[in-house]
Amino acid sequence: MLSRKARFLAWIALGNGLIFAQGSTGAIIGTVKDASGAVLEGAAVSAKHTETGLVRVATTGTDGNYSFPSLPVGAYEFTAETLGFKTEVLRGIDLAVAQQAVVNLTLQVGNVEQRLTITGEAPLVNTTLSSTSGLINEQQPD
Repeated sequence: MLSRKARFLAWIALGNGLIFAQGSTGAIIGTVKDASGAVLEGAAVSAKHTETGLVRVATTGTDGNYSFPSLPVGAYEFTAETLGFKTEVLRGIDLAVAQQAVVNLTLQVGNVEQRLTITGEAPLVNTTLSSTSGLINEQQPD
């Protein structure tokens, strides 16, 4: 039989394990296309966490898709570019805990030196999970 102290320590360890299992990350996936809707293979996509400056970079595959798994939650700025197209910058992407957001980008034909910057609330659509998640702060009631 476990002592009272041992049961208490086991209870704390179990509780901490559950907290860490939830994590504090999310993921962002998407597709890069041109204005006609054709996918762009080999486009460079970067995700910059605006609060910490962390930058992750991915390249689109043959299907035009990219993926950023295990990103810290918070605000992001996306940049997509490839040869023969204007660079697109998308700001205002907020990632929540356990969210798998979909951010699709459309590049316009033009010089690489040209930039198209979109600022504002970009709609994030979670098409991969049926659960609901969100940010909780210390001021929200239980």
